[in-house]
Amino acid sequence: MNEATKRIEVIYKDKFGQLISLILQRFRSLSIESTEDIVQETFAEAALLWPKQGMPENPAGWLYQACKNKAINLLKKSSKTEDLTLAKTVSVPAEEISEYAFKDAQLLMLIACCHPDLTPKTQVVLALKYVANLKVENIALQLGVELDAIEKMLYRARQKIKSDSLSLSANLIGYSKERLSIVHKVIYLIFNEGYKQSGGKISHGKMMCEEALTLNKFLFDSPICNPETKALQALMLFNIARFETRFDTHGNAIELEHQDRSHWDGSLIQLAHRLLVDSEDSFFSPYHLEAAIAWVHCTAGKFEDTDWAAICKYYEALLKIYPSPFAEINYAVALQYNHQNEKAFNLLMDLNSNPYFNKLPILTTSLRKYFERVGTNKDRK
Repeated sequence: MNEATKRIEVIYKDKFGQLISLILQRFRSLSIESTEDIVQETFAEAALLWPKQGMPENPAGWLYQACKNKAINLLKKSSKTEDLTLAKTVSVPAEEISEYAFKDAQLLMLIACCHPDLTPKTQVVLALKYVANLKVENIALQLGVELDAIEKMLYRARQKIKSDSLSLSANLIGYSKERLSIVHKVIYLIFNEGYKQSGGKISHGKMMCEEALTLNKFLFDSPICNPETKALQALMLFNIARFETRFDTHGNAIELEHQDRSHWDGSLIQLAHRLLVDSEDSFFSPYHLEAAIAWVHCTAGKFEDTDWAAICKYYEALLKIYPSPFAEINYAVALQYNHQNEKAFNLLMDLNSNPYFNKLPILTTSLRKYFERVGTNKDRK
């Protein structure tokens, strides 16, 4: 694989969703399917041309211009004059291909996907697919549902958008406030998808984490920022501060117990703590509680000093307001370290009896580690 091909792969992962967002924001008459086809065709052309002709000086700009030309040609065939007029008014070099323009369009597309005429889960799935460019199987794993259910949800969403002429355009003021909770959830899931991937300075996982942080920072700096926005930013900063210590040079995961805490980013941890304090409100969101758990981990000088009793209490509160098999698994792990082995075992086995949850790799791993730590039935109490 030559250098140009490697660069194209990196750019594809980083810019595919952003290009879809940018084209849909500029050409509102285009369908999601048409836009996705345009972006796919453009990347296919780049994969053929760039290795032979060399990388363009501005790869993202080249891709956008090619997508824009294809969109205009498609709209000419369908006589969408309004979109064609808009296309002629845009200053491509000055605005369209800047990094800010990509990020801004991505956030607007995220808000647009959270359309109130769609169910909350459909909004999340739509955004993860077309804004974050996650694979369908990754979305299914993130949400804890079957792959087939996600594919059906996407199909029905595309049909509803088309049949009801739903507009996938938005702005940061006005009606976007009613969508903020779903927007937060999507950003959170984008971050989680990146965080579980292997480390490295230029890894795709870290790029996804930084993308989520950037999207939420746009919200943070906007008029619609609320305590939940601040708590989510704090949570992501607590976690990104520890990102580099989670994997070795070969990409193998390093357990929390064995991570080099001296390499955690103290300045990010302190910033996250200030944001968490500033986010205090009469209502604690799941992000407040998860950030509090992360803060407990970050303040433990050694793994043995971790306040597992506090972490268990936070998980108990979290499960009351936001039940999740992933939170239950982490709660079970905390219970073990808090010497509540029987309760942890029962919780894990209840999850394992579910025909879908017992397929989750995190549950299989947690059960294996449970037996490694605790041993047989007689050792559980």
